[in-house]
Amino acid sequence: MAAAAKSSELAPTPALNIFPSAPIAPVSPYIFSGFLEHLGRCIYGGILPATRTTFPHTSRRPCPADKFVETPRALLTPEGFRADVLEVLRDELRVPLVRWPGGNFVSSYNWKDGVGPREERKRRPELAWGGEESNLFGTDEFIAWCRVAKIEPYIILNMGTGTLEDALHWIEYCNGTGDTHYANLRRKNTGRDEPHNVKYWGLGNEVWGEWQVGQQSASEYGTKARQWAHAIRLVDPFVILVGCGETGLNQWDGVVLDALVDKVDMHSIHLYTGFGPRDRTETKKEYGRSVYGPDAAEYSIEVCKGLINKARFARNVSKPIKIAFDEYGVWDETVGTPENGLEQFYTLADALAMASWLNVLVRQADVVNIACIAQSVNVISPLVTSPTGLFRQTIYWPLFLFSRYMRGGTSLRISLTSPTYSGETLPRWISTIKGAPKDLDASAVLHIDAVTGARSLRIAVVNRSDTEAYEVPIRVAFEEDVAWDVEAHELWHEDVRARNGWGNEDEVSVKTRKEEWDGRWTFRAHSFTLLVLGSS
Repeated sequence: MAAAAKSSELAPTPALNIFPSAPIAPVSPYIFSGFLEHLGRCIYGGILPATRTTFPHTSRRPCPADKFVETPRALLTPEGFRADVLEVLRDELRVPLVRWPGGNFVSSYNWKDGVGPREERKRRPELAWGGEESNLFGTDEFIAWCRVAKIEPYIILNMGTGTLEDALHWIEYCNGTGDTHYANLRRKNTGRDEPHNVKYWGLGNEVWGEWQVGQQSASEYGTKARQWAHAIRLVDPFVILVGCGETGLNQWDGVVLDALVDKVDMHSIHLYTGFGPRDRTETKKEYGRSVYGPDAAEYSIEVCKGLINKARFARNVSKPIKIAFDEYGVWDETVGTPENGLEQFYTLADALAMASWLNVLVRQADVVNIACIAQSVNVISPLVTSPTGLFRQTIYWPLFLFSRYMRGGTSLRISLTSPTYSGETLPRWISTIKGAPKDLDASAVLHIDAVTGARSLRIAVVNRSDTEAYEVPIRVAFEEDVAWDVEAHELWHEDVRARNGWGNEDEVSVKTRKEEWDGRWTFRAHSFTLLVLGSS
């Protein structure tokens, strides 16, 4: 691997200063959310076992039908879900919310095809990714899975082929409590009186995209979504509505926010790092293109925050409008393709990019309320299943550590001095507009025990340099001296291209150690370290 390019011989001396007296905001638990789409083996073979009924027709599949193996019933919950997948999402990653059913899939999805007796459900051509959709996993199955997984459902409405009437019926089906047709249909289908109580609803998916069924201009979408939002609140005034943005940087975002800022609660943006036009034969540049890419996400959030405030001012909206970063991740679209169900095996470099993504989300805690990694299983995912098991990809470990240690804390302002990277970024505008990316990337949160008042400081640091280790003094600006104990969780491998897989499931994994804290830490080249400092 080629050495990461340095901007000058006189690189600044690394230093990290943390300011507990300058809190940003509490870290929303919903930034650890997930995403399920009817794509590849996400639903059929991921959430549900693959069966000959659903396989191989649900998508362009990654393996031939003659190699098909059914999942043993011993690996299923009583409800028929994959128990191993559910346990990882619920108990290890503690995913709080999941977005469904898409994604591009939703723009031609008729929710009524996916309710009622399963043997009577209609098979449909799947227009977004190809193949056929069995509709064996629909609204009631999704809600049942969410209940077992202790996950909040977040449903995206079809603003492609769908109508406002379809949307109102779907919300009535999920949330209706009266003696009305679709509320009674839900009772008939589920055998339960209580509603599904779906609070979060998205007004379409990527309606701006030319690949989308039902693409619209920003002004067309703004007018339509405003009408939908008004009608939806007549059915259920308590829902939380998310408007469809683009990347946060684009004219679309400004036009849509101007139209919807008084009608929605959040604005959705999407971005992937590793995705974009480039010559992938230039292997010496690939590392830098991957690990420094999340800097684009931070700039997207900062610009989007300004667009939100501009729109709020124009319409005199006092309530805060948050960002739902409800599709994000590390995706090389030449590796995870529609032909293989978007299955991509991730390297250590990808894990470092994921850790930088999470640093961005923590640093932007004042405006980012939801973030959904795309996706939760098999499809450009931290988890990969076989019919009889699963393994955790490299990108699983940053998600696990952030969810375990950064959740529930207050994000703090930091000052970070670091050498910078002068190689090519993806997108290329990162270095020219936002500024040269730093080799070191960090975030910090403060936890205070509600009973004892004991303080715990958690510091996440990615050393994105592929060759240089950095010894970094870390100063915490408390008013009094604090004696700390430190527990370090480190993700590192000598080879940045190392990855996990069948037979080497733990090739890249976290190592934990405890040491005496002396106010500085050495971060190895191409590593991610999460330090937990507790007062003694």
